[in-house]
Amino acid sequence: MDAVYFLDLTLRSDKPVVTIGAQRNASEWDTDGPRNLLNAVRQVLAEDAKGKGVTLTMNHRINAGREVRKTHTSNVETFNSGDAGFLGYVDEDRVVFSRQSLRRQTLPLPDRLPRVDMVAMYPGTDGSQVRQAADGGAEAIVVEALGWGNVNEAMHDAIKYAIDKGVPVIIATKVYNGRALPIYGSKGGGNMLEKAGAVFAGDLTPDKARVLALLAVPITKDQKALQAYYDR
Repeated sequence: MDAVYFLDLTLRSDKPVVTIGAQRNASEWDTDGPRNLLNAVRQVLAEDAKGKGVTLTMNHRINAGREVRKTHTSNVETFNSGDAGFLGYVDEDRVVFSRQSLRRQTLPLPDRLPRVDMVAMYPGTDGSQVRQAADGGAEAIVVEALGWGNVNEAMHDAIKYAIDKGVPVIIATKVYNGRALPIYGSKGGGNMLEKAGAVFAGDLTPDKARVLALLAVPITKDQKALQAYYDR
């Protein structure tokens, strides 16, 4: 999924690009790989397939690169797009598109991708992993936060330490649906993190928040400018 979103952020073309995969082993009698490949070809050839960006199409469902996420380790109905919903589906007689993503953007591919670390928030963390990332050469840090984008007090202090060192920190939520937002005002709450200089990833998963950081951080490390990329 990270690669799908990365391609969607960097390819400047209206041509349909369809990524696929398979959940079942190729040796199984009901493997899903060949059907997914056939559906991808049918989607590429569909008259209204242009301008939809890079998609992931599996089990007949068409997902936008920005929105798709994996929800099950083995089920063929593993990929969906959360609150946004599918772009459409590949049916027996034709490809049906219901919508297209309105939140696409294209960023230039830098000569060198920056180092962007990911650190998880969990009960009892002391923030040392964030400090180590900031001191060890990370050029940005994505924090997998709780709920709307909340951490404990130790993590708050570590995030502020990293930001004060000039390392941008992006707050993403572990929660499957919904957005990371600067709401709570207690220490460690999203509102306090925003005041400390953190950027909020909105409805992007932590992994995708990191993908966007790989392309946005070489352009700017300013909090408001980075936030604008995550708000698009």
